[in-house]
Amino acid sequence: MERILAYLTVGIAAISFVALFTVLLAPLFGVDFATSTSWVWPACVLIAYWGFPVAFVLLVIFVIWRVIANRRALKKQ
Repeated sequence: MERILAYLTVGIAAISFVALFTVLLAPLFGVDFATSTSWVWPACVLIAYWGFPVAFVLLVIFVIWRVIANRRALKKQ
């Protein structure tokens, strides 16, 4: 379960970084968000906007989980 949480955190952060990078570089290649009728650009903005906070919350949960597991393991010894 811990590996799944760790990989999920890294995956969400990576996807969010790629979406943010795409949104920031798209105007350099002539993409006009105001006239575009595509759903891709609003989706990239939402992923970039919500991805990092979700990844941060998952990272905090993972750290708390590991601290609790380590304390339990030390108690058993």
